[in-house]
Amino acid sequence: MAATLVALTSARSARADTRPVSVGPYAQVGIGGQAMIGKAKQHAAKGSNFVLHAGTDLFKWFSVGGRLDLSNHEATVPAPPTGEYMQFYGLAGEARLSVNIGPVAIYAEGSLGYSAVSTNILEKVNILEPGQRFSPTLGGGGGLEYQLQNRHYAFGLGGDWVMYQKFDRIQAVSVLGQLRYTY
Repeated sequence: MAATLVALTSARSARADTRPVSVGPYAQVGIGGQAMIGKAKQHAAKGSNFVLHAGTDLFKWFSVGGRLDLSNHEATVPAPPTGEYMQFYGLAGEARLSVNIGPVAIYAEGSLGYSAVSTNILEKVNILEPGQRFSPTLGGGGGLEYQLQNRHYAFGLGGDWVMYQKFDRIQAVSVLGQLRYTY
């Protein structure tokens, strides 16, 4: 009985995590892996991905900004050549919606931008037209973030999807570990 009384008293006196959500300019970096899906899957091996975000939180639930994406893939087209690599470079504007539950944020984001590919190797399998290197992109994603006691920092795990409109509408998915700093 005494233990029950102590437990109830402790539960009542425990305070909820009153960690304030940082709002303002932010920078975020993500590092992970990327895989092509659909018809491009057989022509590009899984590769590394790096994403840099910067922008501002207009509200604690809505942010706008930009992103820079870099990914590296081995080309798996029929020989010759062999051992070729290709890089995708992207620049996009983005918007993000977040729901904060204590120190955890669940978010969804969307982006519109432009990308470039470093080589013409995908011309061999008719994904690129001769001389084509640039494409508009459409992207989306989401994930979870955990805000540290120092309210400026958050760690997270996220996933992204992108479609390259001019590159025969090929698509890619990414999984990224992330670090966010809000000023």
